[in-house]
Amino acid sequence: MKIGVIGAGFTGLTAAHTLLKGDNTITVFEKDEFPGGLAVGYQERGWDWTLEKHYHHWFTNDDFVLNLAKELNFEVLIRRPRTSSYVNKEILQLDSPLTLLAFKKLSPMERFRMAATLAALRFNPFWKPLEKVKASDVLPKAMGKRAYEMLWEPLLINKFGSHADEISLAWFWARITKRTTSLAYPAGGFLRFAEALTEKVREQKGDVQFGADVQAITEKKGKVVVTLSRKGKKYEHVFDKVIVTLPGFHFAKLTPSLPEDYTKKLLSLKGIGAVNLVVRLTEDFFNDGTYWLSICEKNTPVLAVVEHTNFMDKVHYNNERLLYLGNYVPMDHRYVAMPVEEILKEMTPFLKKINPTFEKNVIGVKKFIAPFAQPIIPTNYSEMIPPFETPIKNVYLANMQQVYPWDRGTNYAVELGEKVAKLIQES
Repeated sequence: MKIGVIGAGFTGLTAAHTLLKGDNTITVFEKDEFPGGLAVGYQERGWDWTLEKHYHHWFTNDDFVLNLAKELNFEVLIRRPRTSSYVNKEILQLDSPLTLLAFKKLSPMERFRMAATLAALRFNPFWKPLEKVKASDVLPKAMGKRAYEMLWEPLLINKFGSHADEISLAWFWARITKRTTSLAYPAGGFLRFAEALTEKVREQKGDVQFGADVQAITEKKGKVVVTLSRKGKKYEHVFDKVIVTLPGFHFAKLTPSLPEDYTKKLLSLKGIGAVNLVVRLTEDFFNDGTYWLSICEKNTPVLAVVEHTNFMDKVHYNNERLLYLGNYVPMDHRYVAMPVEEILKEMTPFLKKINPTFEKNVIGVKKFIAPFAQPIIPTNYSEMIPPFETPIKNVYLANMQQVYPWDRGTNYAVELGEKVAKLIQES
């Protein structure tokens, strides 16, 4: 079969890689100049490694992506970094049962109650009943109102904004169930790993085209026509089948012939974007070695502060210290249009509570935007997810909104690519 794949993120590249093991001809189209999708990276002068525009890591139980790395013979590093929470103007390590039981902001009984709730979720294999209730309704009752309001409510509000009270308990279950204290990272960065997968696809005689902006997808005499633009010129490619890995709203724009009810269902799936700053420093930001700091305060200018070089060695980045300042925001948020220097200036008073002298160590800052970075997961989300098959014959949709009950991530992108490829092979 002649198959087109739209998007050279990990779903598209994995689907191409899997389908090329059969008797298929594959062409992958990517609008960007590099592979990786939301995990795409970049490189500053003097760095040996690339860095993700938006912070990424793997958990040690992310079997799909780790098995792919083994297949590609790609080196993966395992580290046990420090994860902490900012609570009542204090940084406290909170990344294991022992640190939870030693959490001094709660009484011994409150700690035990919260630990019991998290353990009950973590070791519960049945997520389906949990999607019928909201996290904001169940968690305060289960773990106690004070523990919930101190740690979890601010995180939900900072991440999901006005949608915080809509999130299903199944989403929270997935976050707790998958978390591991040790983390994994591809040597050289996620871009290098995506490039290795791209090279594997090309070794298998697949075609990966960058700078290819798909404009439309139509059906014609049982075939699928992909119309794209490259360097100002339009091209048409005809395929037996096409896999689309773009968000649902983008897919709807490319395919105006979709039935109205299907399009309405696609557009009902909500999501939020991300605005992320990468700050380059001459000195450490955290004085305790923290890698990930969750901000457990409402109405703060930043959701998470992540010092990447407390996870991966700074020697790979010309001995610079690299700090992520992350936020999930709707695309009408003022940070989207605001100059990066103004955003950092607005965040600075809060950051100086953690490190009063960090300003003098700043040697560079960049802003990166992802229009769709996090699906909103309301109750009964399983009933809302579209299938791989779409109303357009031989056109398949496989994107972040379909990895449920799991949250977005490259591990699930790889799994999704394998699933849609298997479906096509069986058809």
